[in-house]
Amino acid sequence: MLSVIVKTLNEAGKIETCLRSILGSTDPAATEVIVADSLSDDATVEIAKRFPVRVVQLLNKADRGCGSAGQLGFQYARGERILLLDGDMELAPEFLPAAHRALDADPRLAGVGGQIIDRVMTLEFQRRAQTHKKAGNAEPGLKQHLNGGGLFRAEAIRQSGYLTDRNLHACEEIEFGTRLARNGWRFLRLDAIAVYHYGHGTSSFRLLLNRWRTKYVYGQGELLRAGLGTGRSGVAAKQTLLYGMVVIWWLALIALLTGGFSSRWPAACAAAFAVLLLGPLAVQWRRKGSFAMAVYALALINLHAAGLLAGLARNRIDPRTPLASAILHEPGRQSADRNIPKVGLSC
Repeated sequence: MLSVIVKTLNEAGKIETCLRSILGSTDPAATEVIVADSLSDDATVEIAKRFPVRVVQLLNKADRGCGSAGQLGFQYARGERILLLDGDMELAPEFLPAAHRALDADPRLAGVGGQIIDRVMTLEFQRRAQTHKKAGNAEPGLKQHLNGGGLFRAEAIRQSGYLTDRNLHACEEIEFGTRLARNGWRFLRLDAIAVYHYGHGTSSFRLLLNRWRTKYVYGQGELLRAGLGTGRSGVAAKQTLLYGMVVIWWLALIALLTGGFSSRWPAACAAAFAVLLLGPLAVQWRRKGSFAMAVYALALINLHAAGLLAGLARNRIDPRTPLASAILHEPGRQSADRNIPKVGLSC
């Protein structure tokens, strides 16, 4: 059996497209679809209930996070293979057959991903695309982890105890990949398109504020804390190195600023402060080729550095502890066409 887990939080405008693409690309007799909702405030759940899918939902808002969303769905999954998607994604019909073939051909593959095509290109998604391209994450081949979901072998997941760490508000894919790699599993990204990602058109700087409010930027610090004492701290430290350097940059700026008042050479301190303050902006401008992108990237880096400290300070819950949740919709026996609604749904 294939279990499809769809993570949702306020996806009323996109969940219909997502579910139609899944139901149109899978065998109803051998597939269960689980919508794992993190207490959406919009009509996401109501729309999902109109489809022959199971809808489960967190009970506590405090449990919201990227790590808890995937794990919530996995708590209910019964399949030998797990397809993990976000509610703002549309599954490409050619992906699943290719991914199944890849898993069949290599028994040590824990998961298979594909190409993610972004349909909404805000500054954030432009930055993300540049980052993944530079890191080689989007290139076909073996990978340390798969961002953007994929098809996974349930055996590999259950061997490690859980799918995604419920404590992480971000970086859950890195933690997942590192954890499974220690058991000898590996990941593959195919050249085939896996999903079309529609994302959110929220303005980039408003998105930064939302990331702090939702604790998304805590992810780097939470990842580092999760790795302590597990043998995985090296990967976590590498991921958080940039933000640690930003914290040191802050301390240097404070030292120059406060030292300038008591220094015998205040003008020199002021000049050094200005160079240190504006230097990173100039570097980002040259690298990104756009002033707006440079300002956004610098703001994001600083926000994540603050989140690094906040995430390190958070308490952890054993990630194997089940999330408090409820089943909101359980489909009965469906006809061969799965009773997919034939008309558009108003949100």
